[in-house]
Amino acid sequence: MRTERMDIRVYRNADYCEDWQLNDNIGAPIDLTGCTLDLKIRANAGQGSIVAAATIDLHDPENGIFTVTIDGASLSSVAGAGEIIRLAYDLRVTYPDGIQAIPVAGHIILTPGVTY
Repeated sequence: MRTERMDIRVYRNADYCEDWQLNDNIGAPIDLTGCTLDLKIRANAGQGSIVAAATIDLHDPENGIFTVTIDGASLSSVAGAGEIIRLAYDLRVTYPDGIQAIPVAGHIILTPGVTY
């Protein structure tokens, strides 16, 4: 499985909540039955401590569909409240046989909010 790059915009004053679907090279859904999904956020890829983690609800595993939720408040410790900040993330899938893959990775674009 190749890693797709996808950046995610998260507002400091709101949550990110989207349904995702993993598909294979020809567009067929990947069966995620029995898999564990994990999305962590760091200031820099491979460096430092974890800043936050997403909640993942694997609600249609046979069709590779799950919901990713990132709580905007969980990113409040990130400096630069009035600036656009780039953070790194990846989604790790652990299959029932123990094989791990990173199908999606990119930046979290942490954006100042207006309404508080």
